[in-house]
Amino acid sequence: MSVQPNRILVQYGELTLKGRNRREFEHRLADNIRHRLQRGGVDWRVHAIHNRTYIDIPAEQIERIDEVLDLLGEVPGIATIAATKLIPASDTRQLEGMLDLAPVERTVLAQAEASHSPGGTFAVRVNRADKRVPLKSDQLARDLGALVLQNTAWDKVNLTRPTRTFFVDIYEEGMYCYAEKRRGLGGLPVGSSGHVLSLLSGGIDSPVAAFQMAKRGCRVDFLHLTATRVQQTRAEDELVARIARQLSRYTKRSRVYLIPYTHFDLALMGSQTGYDVVLFRRFLARVAERLAQRLGALALVTGDSLGQVASQTLENLVSTSKVVEIPFLRPLIGSDKQEIIDIARNIHTYELSIQPYKDCCALLSENPKTRSNHDELLEIEAKHMPDYDRLIEDTLAEAVCLEFDSGELVQRL
Repeated sequence: MSVQPNRILVQYGELTLKGRNRREFEHRLADNIRHRLQRGGVDWRVHAIHNRTYIDIPAEQIERIDEVLDLLGEVPGIATIAATKLIPASDTRQLEGMLDLAPVERTVLAQAEASHSPGGTFAVRVNRADKRVPLKSDQLARDLGALVLQNTAWDKVNLTRPTRTFFVDIYEEGMYCYAEKRRGLGGLPVGSSGHVLSLLSGGIDSPVAAFQMAKRGCRVDFLHLTATRVQQTRAEDELVARIARQLSRYTKRSRVYLIPYTHFDLALMGSQTGYDVVLFRRFLARVAERLAQRLGALALVTGDSLGQVASQTLENLVSTSKVVEIPFLRPLIGSDKQEIIDIARNIHTYELSIQPYKDCCALLSENPKTRSNHDELLEIEAKHMPDYDRLIEDTLAEAVCLEFDSGELVQRL
C-alpha cells in the first residue's frame, strides 16, 4: 500500500532560539515561502504556526512535490523540509485519553514496505512536541519499530546510522509520518536582519559572501564596477548580471548596479604608483558608500578572505576601510579557498564564476603592493583626483540597474 503525502512540513532551526520577536521571524519566513512558491508558479496554501510551517498538498498536484521541495531548499531560514502524511488528531483521538494509534501504524508500515532496502537497517524517531499526548516518545518509537520488524522485510535496527529513518512528529493538529526529510539552508529569513549592499565581482568569493549575508537574514543588493560602459540592451547578458540572477534565487528580490569605472581610469592614466589595486578598492568603497546611502543600505559586503591576494592583506584592508564611515562586513574573512568553492558549488555560482572574465583588479597593476599607508594614499589621491566628490557623482551617473526576483529578471532601470 502506497502512502500519498498530504502536507509538507517545514521546521525551523535557529528561529526557535528567538525571544519575544520570534513570531515576527516566523511570519517573515512564511511570507518568503509564499513568495518563492508563487514565483515558481505554485499556489499552495502556506500556514505558519508555532515552531513550524506547513503547506497543504493539493491531491491533483501531487506530482509537483519534488519541484516544491527544491524551491523550499532555496529559502533561508528553513532547517528541514519533509513531504509527510498527516494523521489528524481527530483520527487518533490523541487528546481524548483514548489514543488510537492504528492509523499511524498503518502509515508507518506502508512507508516501511515502500522504502525497503535489502540488507539495510532502520530506526524510528518520535518527536512528541505535544506533551498532552499520554505516551512517551521512546516507548512509541520502540512499539513502532517492533511493528516494522514483525510485519515487513526490514530485519535490522540501527539507532546510530540507519539506512532509513521513519519519523513521527506529534503536534496539536495531529501526527506527521514520513520516511525522508531534506536539510534546508538554515539561518534566518531574508529581510529580518536589515539591508546591505554587496560588492560583486565575476570571481568565486563575492557571490558566496552575498549568499552568506542573505542566509543571515539580510536583504541584499549588488554593485559591480565594469571595465567598459555597459549598454542597457545587453546588461543582463553580462557575467556578473547572470551571477546576480542566480543569487536572487536565495536573496529573493535584488538589484544589481553595473557602473563603469572609466572616470577612475582616466584620473590615473599614465601614473605608475604601484598602488593601483588599493586605490581602486578605495574608489569602489567610496562609490559603494554613496550608493548605499541612497538605497538605505546599512553596510557593505565584500568577499575578502584575509591574505588570499595582495589587496586582501591586513594593511590593505585597513587602508580601504578608512576611506568610508559605513561598516564593511566580510563573512569570508577566515575561510580558506576550498571552503568557499564548496559553498559556490552548492549554490551554483561556481560554474559561472570560473568562466573567462576580465575583472577590474586583473586590468590594473600586475604587481600590486601588499602593504599600504592611508596617509600616503591620500596624497596620491589628492594629486590625481583632486575633486573626488565629482568623480563619484560622474561615476554613479552612468549606472545601469537590473532587478531580479527569485532567478528572473523583473525590471531594467
